[in-house]
Amino acid sequence: MNSKRFQGTMLVTDMDGTLLSSGKTISKENLNAIERFVEQGGLFTLATGRIASSAKRFADQLPIGAPAILYNGAVIHDFIKGENVWHRTLGDSVRPVLERLMKQFPQLAVEIYCGEEPYFIRENRITEHHRKMEGFTRPLQQDGFNEIKEPWYKVLLAWEPELLDEVEAYAESEQVADITWVRSDDKYFEILPANATKGHALEHLMELTGIERTNCIAMGDHLNDLEMLRRAGVGIAVANAHQSLLNVSNRTCKHHDEHAVADVIEWLESRI
Repeated sequence: MNSKRFQGTMLVTDMDGTLLSSGKTISKENLNAIERFVEQGGLFTLATGRIASSAKRFADQLPIGAPAILYNGAVIHDFIKGENVWHRTLGDSVRPVLERLMKQFPQLAVEIYCGEEPYFIRENRITEHHRKMEGFTRPLQQDGFNEIKEPWYKVLLAWEPELLDEVEAYAESEQVADITWVRSDDKYFEILPANATKGHALEHLMELTGIERTNCIAMGDHLNDLEMLRRAGVGIAVANAHQSLLNVSNRTCKHHDEHAVADVIEWLESRI
């Protein structure tokens, strides 16, 4: 067996709904397979909507060999150096858009990401759960968002899925040139800088690492992974993925609760 058969190959995986189980853990099967992939010369990294502090507790468990895509594509972060190596930020145009959204939907929760912890502008049941799950401690911003300084990397909108569908429909009338809208979960709808999807970040990451597109494998489950799967040499949708990803992927793999990353690495081992 060629001990470095994955030299020049990069595997990039989404976290929630892909690498992580429903219990938000990395399975032993996934971890063992990733370590095996890296030992054979492969580069492994993450692509997530999470911020650095939230992703780090998982990144510290993994043999990450390339910078990670964070904030759903607005940031590329080097966990080894502890610094961002690339980013895109929202411009002033996002403020009036957000103002109109909050007026149109008074119960819509809003989180603004511009540092190590988000600013909570308005909360509901979904953000209360998100706060507890991530251990965020910043209190509700009583004065709204006008005093929050830039740069803003993204805005997360949170609500019940069926109500967020209405927000997504409304957003079609708010097509502003320098922002991108993406549904990252049934409960989350996000405003990102233009050209700051995971797909755009993946293209830049391939340039940074010198990995050829044909040797880049990307995995995901939701609409925020769609552009990444399109731009990878091999885009793989987990069995639990949104139908849009199943439609564009080159290949599918097991459910995220059935060690999906290990399944992909075993497939790579069988063909390389």
